[in-house]
Amino acid sequence: MTPTIRSLRHEDWDDFMRFLERSYGHSRNYFPRYYPQLYRQEEEALSSFMVLEEDGRIVSHVGLFPLELSSLGASIKIGGIGGVATLPEERKKGYMSMLLKHVGNLMKQKGWPLSVLWGDRQRYYPFGWDIAGLKYSLTITTRSLERAHVKPVKVEEVSPEEAAPKVEKIHSSLKMRVERRHYVLTLRKQGIRIWIGDEGYAISSGEIGSPRILEVASLEGKEVELVGGVMEHCFGDSASVEVNAFDTERLERLVKAASYWEIVPEGLFRIMDITGLLEAFKDFMSGRAEMVRDFELSIGLRLVDDVDTATIYVNNGKVDIEKGSFSRNYVELDEREAVRIFLGGTAVSIRELRELGMLLPLPVHIPSLDHV
Repeated sequence: MTPTIRSLRHEDWDDFMRFLERSYGHSRNYFPRYYPQLYRQEEEALSSFMVLEEDGRIVSHVGLFPLELSSLGASIKIGGIGGVATLPEERKKGYMSMLLKHVGNLMKQKGWPLSVLWGDRQRYYPFGWDIAGLKYSLTITTRSLERAHVKPVKVEEVSPEEAAPKVEKIHSSLKMRVERRHYVLTLRKQGIRIWIGDEGYAISSGEIGSPRILEVASLEGKEVELVGGVMEHCFGDSASVEVNAFDTERLERLVKAASYWEIVPEGLFRIMDITGLLEAFKDFMSGRAEMVRDFELSIGLRLVDDVDTATIYVNNGKVDIEKGSFSRNYVELDEREAVRIFLGGTAVSIRELRELGMLLPLPVHIPSLDHV
């Protein structure tokens, strides 16, 4: 029987859970426990699960979860890929390739310019995804807090229901964030702890010892003090915190109290529509173009069986984008190379991009709490 791809139905739920658990080796109901905001038996949620069915049973799956990113004034829809799985006995039959091609077409139909996933680079590289994005992983210790003259503030651990109103208020003010539709469900993720103080909130993972701070936010700029408060509660002598490289004000405050830092990637990205990506960040690039001389450049992204083109114009510090190739100045890039160039990644030559290189990379951040 020919394999068919369809979205999940309500009556499939129990079989779908058992399928995922067997494919990954996870414990029973792992996915609703760790991703409660995504794995829900509601029509709106079920449409995110793309399953491949053969002989009346689910043998493979790819989840396509919409993420709305707000980044330094830009707003962009991103297709989050998660739950990629095939039954052990059904692997090496090309099912994952079929599903990834299917969800790729869906993203293009929906007009989502970018896709992100987390996993093995070698597994997804052939399909167009590559590692990109820039964030700092900071280590803060009791000694580094003392040397920075930072005094921890009082925090209290609270339930998701208690925390949600304050978290939503502060989170919605962050300059780099993923818009969240289900705050309480997001905060119910198994393994996290939620801390509230007068100065803001922090979300951590881990029990006693050195916590991993998944998110810390303060309207008063007291992120470091909140981290110290969580460390005291956990009897930890250190904590790790991640912050995007473009989140400069928060990064500056946290770096001052850090004993160590390193730069790590945001995830594996794929550009689904170069015009849509550039259009979303047009104002951001215009802000950088004030000191750039006027230019025009057409860019082509080599895909598996196509070339996606866009033309960028800079005139008196204003950026305009047009779909298609309309300039005599033309540069063609492999789509994975383009991901690293446009979002920031391993060293690649941008000399041929001329002045456009001065407007890049583009700021993209998906907090750990919003991974799919």
